[in-house]
Amino acid sequence: MRIIRTLALIGFGISAALFVMKLTGKITSVVGCGGTGGCADVLGSEWSQWFLIPVSAISAVFYLGVIALTFKVSKPLLTGAAVLLIAAAAWFMGLQAFVIKAFCPWCFATHVTGLATAGAILWKARAKFQPSMVGVPLALILGLALGQIYGPKPKTYEVTSESEIENRKEVKEQIEGEGRLVTFKAPDGRVVKSFRLGAVPLIGSPDAKHFLVKYFDYTCASCRTMEEDLAALLNKYPDDIAVIVLPTPLNRACNPFLKEGIHDHENACELARLGLAAWRAQPESFAKAHEVLFQRPVHSSKSAMTELQEFIPAEKLAAALKDPWVEQVLTANLKDYNLLSGRNIKMPKLMVTGTKTMHGLARSTDIFVDLIKKTLVIQ
Repeated sequence: MRIIRTLALIGFGISAALFVMKLTGKITSVVGCGGTGGCADVLGSEWSQWFLIPVSAISAVFYLGVIALTFKVSKPLLTGAAVLLIAAAAWFMGLQAFVIKAFCPWCFATHVTGLATAGAILWKARAKFQPSMVGVPLALILGLALGQIYGPKPKTYEVTSESEIENRKEVKEQIEGEGRLVTFKAPDGRVVKSFRLGAVPLIGSPDAKHFLVKYFDYTCASCRTMEEDLAALLNKYPDDIAVIVLPTPLNRACNPFLKEGIHDHENACELARLGLAAWRAQPESFAKAHEVLFQRPVHSSKSAMTELQEFIPAEKLAAALKDPWVEQVLTANLKDYNLLSGRNIKMPKLMVTGTKTMHGLARSTDIFVDLIKKTLVIQ
């Protein structure tokens, strides 16, 4: 039984480590771009929990149970545990391959250890077959699957409540110029961030009662989804809300603040500059340009330029791209991103008030609209 205990102990160790990562917030359920690899996608997905209990915790407890069974040997129970390990490995490896479509080496190691443990049990126990050895484990896996499908889901966004950005000299480009001054303040009256509406891209009415600030990447799928959520919000409250949209590309060619492990998004820098240039060249066409740049499949800089030139004169767009303002605003956006990412690296990021920033996506448009309505106290 020593080999079974050893393998189960390895399985327990990996499961416990993953649980600690989840518990300490190193891996979260926030849905968005800019994660640090497959493990963040897998362990942060809705499939990583069962009725809000991390499956890594369930796995760790199960491995301890297997170890206990090797001291008070029950061949039928051990064999049932082996069948459960095989079924669990099949379920979770299938989810990674076909549903989440991300690969987590640590999760894979857990499942391989489970299969090895199951093999050792079947080799050592050689219990006489009983229907319950298969029926009960499969029923348990079915219960796990149904709970993950229909049970409560983890929150897929985070709202930080402290002042993340302070008004600094480096971002003065965003408050100089013409247009209405929009100021975000902390409860103590301290200015957190200010914008001149004539100096930043805007979706919605400049006369709106409330303004949101979206930091995003045109190549980010989650940012595209939030764009749909924001469209629904503005459609419902056109006089109450407008959105300042600040391109923040996830690519080291122009963003020096990306953390290690975050992959570069191809064409992100080029599309961000085109978005800012479109606003600078012809503000009245920006909403259309913004939609074009979010099209899927993701544009190359050449294809995006070609489509934008259908409604923005080529010479105006080219001149705007050379305007130092584009780089100034892009740099300011990226410095904000660096501060906002101190708590959560996921994109998109939506500044709702001076002290509340939303990171990631809500599970549905209705949840998102309700969240913003309650935060801004819209009647």
